[in-house]
Amino acid sequence: MRALMTSAMNHSDAQTLSPESVFDALSEAVLVFDNRLTLSAWNHSSTVLLAQYVQPSTDLTLGTLLKQLPAITPLRSPNSFSPQPQRPKSQPPQTLQDMHDSLKAGDVLPSFTGECHLGKGIWLEVTLHPQEDHSFLLSLHNISRFKESLRYLERSAEAMTQQLLEIQHHREFMEEQAAKMVGMAEELAIAQQAAEDTTARLQSTLNTMADGLVTLDMDGHIQTHNHAMKKIFGYNSDELLQSHIQVLISTVSHNGETITDFTDFLQSLPENAQGQSLAGMALRKDDQRFPVELAITELHMGGQKLFTVLMRDVTERYEAEKRIRDMALQDSLTGLANRNLFHRRLEDALKSAKRMGTNVAVLFLDLDKFKPVNDTYGHGVGDELLKVVARRLGFCCREVDTVARLGGDEFAIVLTHIVDPNDIDKVAKRILEALTQSICVEDHNLHVGTSIGVSFFPADADDPDELIRMADVALYQAKDDGRGVYRLYNPAMDTKARDSKAMEEELEHALLNDEFALVYQPQVDAMDGHVIGVEALIRWQHPEKGVIPPLTFIPKAEDTGLILPLGKWVLRTACKQAQRWQAMGLPPMRICVNISARQFEADDFITTVENILAETGLDPQWLELEITEGMVIDKVEQVVKRLQRLSQLGIRLAIDDFGTGYSSLSYLKRFAVHALKIDRSFIRDITEDHDDEAITDAIIRLGHSLGLEIIAEGVETDDHVRLLRQKGCDIFQGFHFSKPLATGEVESWITAYNKERH
Repeated sequence: MRALMTSAMNHSDAQTLSPESVFDALSEAVLVFDNRLTLSAWNHSSTVLLAQYVQPSTDLTLGTLLKQLPAITPLRSPNSFSPQPQRPKSQPPQTLQDMHDSLKAGDVLPSFTGECHLGKGIWLEVTLHPQEDHSFLLSLHNISRFKESLRYLERSAEAMTQQLLEIQHHREFMEEQAAKMVGMAEELAIAQQAAEDTTARLQSTLNTMADGLVTLDMDGHIQTHNHAMKKIFGYNSDELLQSHIQVLISTVSHNGETITDFTDFLQSLPENAQGQSLAGMALRKDDQRFPVELAITELHMGGQKLFTVLMRDVTERYEAEKRIRDMALQDSLTGLANRNLFHRRLEDALKSAKRMGTNVAVLFLDLDKFKPVNDTYGHGVGDELLKVVARRLGFCCREVDTVARLGGDEFAIVLTHIVDPNDIDKVAKRILEALTQSICVEDHNLHVGTSIGVSFFPADADDPDELIRMADVALYQAKDDGRGVYRLYNPAMDTKARDSKAMEEELEHALLNDEFALVYQPQVDAMDGHVIGVEALIRWQHPEKGVIPPLTFIPKAEDTGLILPLGKWVLRTACKQAQRWQAMGLPPMRICVNISARQFEADDFITTVENILAETGLDPQWLELEITEGMVIDKVEQVVKRLQRLSQLGIRLAIDDFGTGYSSLSYLKRFAVHALKIDRSFIRDITEDHDDEAITDAIIRLGHSLGLEIIAEGVETDDHVRLLRQKGCDIFQGFHFSKPLATGEVESWITAYNKERH
């Protein structure tokens, strides 16, 4: 700054620009107290700022000023305290008043920084800096805009740790500036004590400021500048002194208006704009635009009207605020639009489509088998999977479309400017194909897939919320139709959706009101015909609709999660009944219970089985759990461990509906199972269909080669019995022997069956 100000002083139009004049024109208030704590110098900003509290004069003492100002809260405590040798050691001052009292006592103290609330949203940063000659400098810096930004960030419900760190960085930045202002105040105080080097010291102080400072003439030409201007804008001193302010400042905002002619704004500078923080956009030498805060002060020197402009680069603050705004509209995990932005984009798309006479499609989709991925591999892998899905969805859509993540594994898409609704068929198939392909995350090959529901504007509705509801209804229809498909909304789906919702509510009510019951179908030994066990089958005894078969309500229980409490009830009731029959004197027999996929995958499944056995007192050897092929294929390692644990407890394990799935010898050899159950679809036509007979024969041979028992369900005729016995089947179950029996019928049936058999 020394070289700069010297250059300015030699400029033909700037002889009258003294450092004292520039100091007096600063927007920050600076006051100098002598060693008696009496005011000896102050600038114009001090007079304006303190007008409502006290009139600066040479009679004003530091103590009087502190009593007039509102309470000053310290920002940080001094780092050290060094009392004069002859005085007793005391504690560091915690407030500015403590510092004043210590000064009166003659103690030598470090600088003090605090903040003061003047009311009406005005906050000051107050810095008192003792000098070596026992004089004191007090600087008052308006930090109202920073406090406003800080409160805004603190109110943001979605501000994350990164924003808090940036706020802390901003405070540290302001503290650095305050420290540098102390340096400026120190130079000013020394200048008053040594008039011969006042100019040089003021120049040096202005150059240490991190904020840019320029002096302009009436036409906006730069007369002087500090070193920070070079750093901020990338120009050298000669380039700056030959420049017009319009080269640096492109726009200024005042009272909600964006002003592009900065020179015109200066020449008609509103009184309420002087000394206030104004937002603007600046331009660096490399044409990079960035946001700034400006403080403009008008001054008169030697009959000439000049302006000082203090400017601060606020890029970091603007970026923090932008991130906060983005968080309100963007999914933080995938970077896709969130629910709020999705609704906004859908409304905009509908307005545009109404004007242009085009169509809009809303697609709702969620992932199939996503929950098992989270449960098996953890949420970290699940999150990475969602990111890959988000990218694939983006590749399937155009830039004008909107892909959003609504939460969890739910996604939505707005397709705009659709001329032919049949084009949606191509998009939906492209999405299904993209998500059917395996996804590799942390060396895990994951398979998920998706189901899609679609609604159209204007064919289905013209209201955004209604279109969303319809797409959601179509999505549930796609799930009911087997997943991995897409469905277009039609009004009939509403009725089905209402019925589905009603069944869900009735299922919850049925669990609470004991509307479920078990029936038991006997299993007999194929060789000698004795009863070896019964399979427990659930029935829903609806008070109005009568008996509802399991195929009607089990899928809904699976989808809603009600299968978990329902499955526990079935297992507990079956074990309790088996123990009761043994207590009645019936020969011990196995009780077979079907286990759903969601039950088997639950973290507490093994513990639940152990607890129920302990609670009912049933010996584990009399319990057989039936699982399906599909449950054991997807996560082989996890299944192996669970089956081994159950087998170690003494529980028998059977694979139900065998032959309808993979029927792989490789996994059968690894699983601790005891029996295979041939699906009834192969038994029904075994005497007439050669393919069914061949499959049944292969299953029996495969099972026996692994040392497993073979159970045939759906045995209904003498021919079934004869053929299956010839092939070596071990156990029969079906209507040929008995229909499923109510609890009270089992004992009498066994008695009658044994009597007839003998």
